[in-house]
Amino acid sequence: MIDRRTMTFGLGAAAAAACVAPNVALAETAFFDPGKGPWTDEGFVQRGGGVLHYAQLGDKKSTLPPVVLLHKLGGWMADWRHVAPVIAKERHVIAFDLPGHGDSRWEGKPPYLQSLAETAALLKGALDELGIPMIDLVGTSLGGCVGVPFAAYYPERINKLALVSSALGGARTLAEIAEAVDGPQRVNFDRNTGLPIAFDSSVSKKIMGLINAEQINAESNASRRRAGLWIQPSERGVGITDIKGLLKRVEARTLLLYGDQPNSYLRFRADAEAALRNSRTEILPNSGAFVMQDNPPATAAALVRFLREG
Repeated sequence: MIDRRTMTFGLGAAAAAACVAPNVALAETAFFDPGKGPWTDEGFVQRGGGVLHYAQLGDKKSTLPPVVLLHKLGGWMADWRHVAPVIAKERHVIAFDLPGHGDSRWEGKPPYLQSLAETAALLKGALDELGIPMIDLVGTSLGGCVGVPFAAYYPERINKLALVSSALGGARTLAEIAEAVDGPQRVNFDRNTGLPIAFDSSVSKKIMGLINAEQINAESNASRRRAGLWIQPSERGVGITDIKGLLKRVEARTLLLYGDQPNSYLRFRADAEAALRNSRTEILPNSGAFVMQDNPPATAAALVRFLREG
């Protein structure tokens, strides 16, 4: 999707304007019901000003830490629906909708900026209320970026961390964020409502390196529409955070997982490897930035291998 940080900070406004297909009608959600999936039950945890929506599957009585799945910017928990059942064969799995995404809802207007630290604290509070002391966290894109401060600030709460196709960069100033997000990205949002404009699959393929762009694109448009006005505040929260610096504070064993196609966030790999204390990297074949949707079998296999490691 064009509103991802790797595009706005890397390709610039000219590329954004050239690649957007603003006249494409927003896809309806009838083709896909996010409530129908592998989950065995779902729930809501009240947080300050709203609720976090979660769903579960797998053995809740397992003595191993639950595996928490966090989705991409403009996504929803259903992004993981093809991967979660494989992990759940061995582990208890909990997927969350991030603030303003999916069925997680907050009162009032979205803030200008939703920081990663705020979201990490909301997640910790939800896990406290659910009685979960420790987790293995798997996050992609925005979810991976949330996972870094969670692991950095609450090291006693995390056993392992998997960062899947995530923009693990340094902090930007508010002025730099405004220049990259507020100006150039106006072409990605309706000028009257501020809601996201749908992308043609050719745009998703070009910008995100997707192999199966046609199959993924309609759902991505639907999940972006559901996130609506929360996409840009969430992206600004990524931009304002020194994720690269926070990686130095992560103690948990970490997996860096990328697709092998261009624009799959591989440009963040070297800095992340240098910053992390205990990590390894895996590259998935035939995968763009959304590896959990582009190549679910390879993604699931890689995560299961990592979770099994001693």
